[in-house]
Amino acid sequence: MSLCSWSILCLNMPGTKESKWVVLWRKFAMTGLGVLCPEIMTTTAVGQWVRARQCVQDFNENLEEELAKLQESQQPAGAEKSSIGEKEIWTMQMAYFADMGGFRLRTKNGDEFPLDAKQIYYLTTKGYIKQPIYRPRLIDDKNKVDVLLRTIILCQISWFLISVIGRWVQRLFVTTAELTTVSFILCSTVTAGFWWHKPADVVMAEIIKIDVNTDTILNKAGIGPEERDEWRMTPLDFVSRKEWWWSKVWWNFLNILRKMHFKFGSGGRPTDRLADSCQHPLGRRELYMVILMSTVCFSVFFTAWKHDFPTWYELMLWRAASIALMVMLYMLLVIYEILRAVDRVQQRTEQWRQRHFSTHQSPRSDTQHSRLRNTKYYRRIAEIFTRIDKALNCVRNNSPDGDKDLSVPLRVLAPVYVMGFFYCASRAYIMIADILELRSLPPSAYATVKWEKFWPHLG
Repeated sequence: MSLCSWSILCLNMPGTKESKWVVLWRKFAMTGLGVLCPEIMTTTAVGQWVRARQCVQDFNENLEEELAKLQESQQPAGAEKSSIGEKEIWTMQMAYFADMGGFRLRTKNGDEFPLDAKQIYYLTTKGYIKQPIYRPRLIDDKNKVDVLLRTIILCQISWFLISVIGRWVQRLFVTTAELTTVSFILCSTVTAGFWWHKPADVVMAEIIKIDVNTDTILNKAGIGPEERDEWRMTPLDFVSRKEWWWSKVWWNFLNILRKMHFKFGSGGRPTDRLADSCQHPLGRRELYMVILMSTVCFSVFFTAWKHDFPTWYELMLWRAASIALMVMLYMLLVIYEILRAVDRVQQRTEQWRQRHFSTHQSPRSDTQHSRLRNTKYYRRIAEIFTRIDKALNCVRNNSPDGDKDLSVPLRVLAPVYVMGFFYCASRAYIMIADILELRSLPPSAYATVKWEKFWPHLG
């Protein structure tokens, strides 16, 4: 499982000042995450795929519009060649390369930071830069994992699945470790499919230089001086940054690990690299796709419902862990649907209030409220609730810089952390049970599949 997780990884571009040991440690950490929580890696891959597909659509639609305007203008013969002719249709490989930090912007005042595909599209449409030309050979030269290597990995994975199916057909003992590996392979195969066009182990980015200051870009975007320091990763966060409830919960969890002295990201402002752990927003269809894939992976554990465990207690714990994984998965889906419904109700309620009520309050109402605030009991109660609210704010938003976009309501944070505890406990027991079972295996566990029973000519 570790080798499979290691081989399918497609991490973002490393920072310019990071050593090889830092990059290697990051890859080990992401491999561990892929082994312990493969569904999270799949969610990350799906989010990156959705983002790359949208960027390809935006760039190509913009190119078609410019070509249509060029044809309508009917330039006379001998006119200079338009710069539109130099542009090419973007592909998923180019969008992935841009979203992983393949392009870095260097402004007139010396600021340098990585760009994503949406930021490149913004700078292109605003006329700050020319659209980067798609050079497949350049990206292929930077890519360390080609199609052939990925095909070989998939063939090895497929052979393992065929072997397990062969053991099951011939009534040979299938260990829980093999079942866990099958579940992991199914999840990792989906992840590899969504990352099929993403370059891997790329270390050198393309530099885009512009003769414009960062403040000029922000001024033309309508961002005033008081709002310029509110960005988190780069000054162009206003273009592409979009947090949703799952990304907020994920950052909340990572901030807890940071307080435990686990380091994530470059840690500077602006950031030197785009983080691999960013959870991009998923649409409803994509989220249901992840839920369906996870259901298939968790269903593998139910095939050991009547498995011959060494003890009865281990069998019961395995069943409990399998049920808990499936229940936690669909509870997450329930939370998602509840949040969507609450957002729709709040929007409609606010629109109804604006149409039917005025925000003006009568002078009598203001006088009554002012008298109540002046009482001693009111001030004591208000002070108590203020202290409680400050303590809860540290839980809702535990980001080091107090980023207001990362605040998570307790009604979301509390159930998700409870679900996360049961998920981690179930995952941990399944891995422990895989090891404990090795102490007592039947003789058929060491037998090999006799393929000549399926194809007699092999014998």
